[in-house]
Amino acid sequence: MVMKIMNKKDIVRKKIKTIRENLKIEEKHRLSSIIIEKFLNLEEIKKSKVIMSYMDFKNEVETRELNKKLLEIGKEVLVPKIDENDKIVPVVLKEEYRTGKYGILESKGENFLENKIDIVIVPGIAFNEKGERIGFGKGYYDRFFSEYFKKNKNILKISLLYDFQIDNSFVGENHDEKIDILITEQRIIKL
Repeated sequence: MVMKIMNKKDIVRKKIKTIRENLKIEEKHRLSSIIIEKFLNLEEIKKSKVIMSYMDFKNEVETRELNKKLLEIGKEVLVPKIDENDKIVPVVLKEEYRTGKYGILESKGENFLENKIDIVIVPGIAFNEKGERIGFGKGYYDRFFSEYFKKNKNILKISLLYDFQIDNSFVGENHDEKIDILITEQRIIKL
């Protein structure tokens, strides 16, 4: 029998995922509203034109609601889809969806072929106060940023999370992309 030895990131990922999955729906709505309001009031958001968001999944902060609000205030909104090469491709958000890899909704919009994305809202499971994150362990966003930064070095990375997702007990790895701004219901951490 082979036993997998869990490293610190695996332990933190499992702990935070469990807490988030057990979040009651009313509490998720309440906390998401506070976080979204803080996000929308950032000066960086007001100045931006193109924002890459994502479709929330498994009790993440409610980005679907945020995406609607971003469209209402005139932002161009992109969401990721996983292509046939197993890479993130930004697509224009449309009201038509399909279920993509891992059961996450993807927009049926056109691929975004321009280079200028101002802000990427980066999902994750756990974060520390240095801007390091633990994702789902597949490396999609790290690969996306390593390729995209060749075209656009000024992209701002923001994560929307519940305060319980901040855990300073882990250390990121060299290839991990750091987040620039963390927004929770209790605080905004600019790095």
